[in-house]
Amino acid sequence: MNKIISFTIQLVVLAALVFGVHYILQQVLGISENWNNTGYNLTLIYVFQLILSIIMIVVVVGSSKSFANSLGYVFLVLLTLKCVGNYFFIQPVLNTENSNEFIKHNFLIVFLIFLIFDVYVAYRILNQENTK
Repeated sequence: MNKIISFTIQLVVLAALVFGVHYILQQVLGISENWNNTGYNLTLIYVFQLILSIIMIVVVVGSSKSFANSLGYVFLVLLTLKCVGNYFFIQPVLNTENSNEFIKHNFLIVFLIFLIFDVYVAYRILNQENTK
């Protein structure tokens, strides 16, 4: 339980810092008005990714004792499900005829940041199990 809380706090701090930089950068560059009339906003994308990553943390850490030998497979299944969920989340933008590249690029940036953190968590848990 301590690991779940520790990783979640790290994730929330990382998300808050990156969101702040991302938001300020868009304000300074004057491109924040591109979110108008899209149905999405930066906060929504960050919150969606944060929820999915917290679920991944809980499942990976929770299954580290029960499925220690198969933890890599558990992570790959969760990662696949996360990618499918992200596809359905961003699909309305992908289906539009004049799809907005601005949303696609911002979504990809946020997705990759949270993906890197998910890999970091899996790496830490797998290495911890290997050293025991």
